[in-house]
Amino acid sequence: MTRMLLAVALAAAAVPSLAADGAALYAKACASCHGANGKGGSAPAVAGKSASFVTEVIDMHSPAMKLKKLSAPEVAAVAKHVAAMK
Repeated sequence: MTRMLLAVALAAAAVPSLAADGAALYAKACASCHGANGKGGSAPAVAGKSASFVTEVIDMHSPAMKLKKLSAPEVAAVAKHVAAMK
């Protein structure tokens, strides 16, 4: 039991802290083009877009977004944050 708890604790520590913080990731990787509030800038508005749409666009489209090299958990966190933007 102790080994299992230790393994879980170590696995949790290995995950980047920003992976769970979609707002911080958005500010760092997305806001410069999509605007701090997601209402657009040099790139289209994203505020309120569905998480699945945002994930698909990041994963399959713009080369500029691929250069950010977000991990799958980071993409999911950003997508969830964008979907909650108003």
